[in-house]
Amino acid sequence: MKKILVAHDGSDAADKALLEAAGIAQKFGAGITVIAAVPNLCFTEIGVDCDTVNKLYRAEIEGVMEGVKDLMQKKGIEAEAIILEGSPADIIVDHAKGMGIDLVVVGSTGKQATERAILGSVSSKIVAHAPCSVLVVR
Repeated sequence: MKKILVAHDGSDAADKALLEAAGIAQKFGAGITVIAAVPNLCFTEIGVDCDTVNKLYRAEIEGVMEGVKDLMQKKGIEAEAIILEGSPADIIVDHAKGMGIDLVVVGSTGKQATERAILGSVSSKIVAHAPCSVLVVR
């Protein structure tokens, strides 16, 4: 096992998944790619400024990913942090396919209840469509 992909949304469950992946990476000498997706959670019908909502969420995720990079560096793990826009499950699955990932690690629940209600469980979609093994961490 050489490549681990971790889905991270800033939630406690994602932090647990990251720590689990870090332990696996240390044991097997694997590198970690951490991907955070900035989904479009804006609904113009309710009169919300979509650009502001997206910028605020992205800024929050950027802070989270800086913390992720610092933690991995302290643990001596080679890690890359990527922030992309779009459907979290689609982004994770597409990158797992395109990067030759050996294992995807994801938290069992995410941070965004609104997103989950609309898009369904991100972890379930990843399990169903990933080209490799998926570890769902509780």
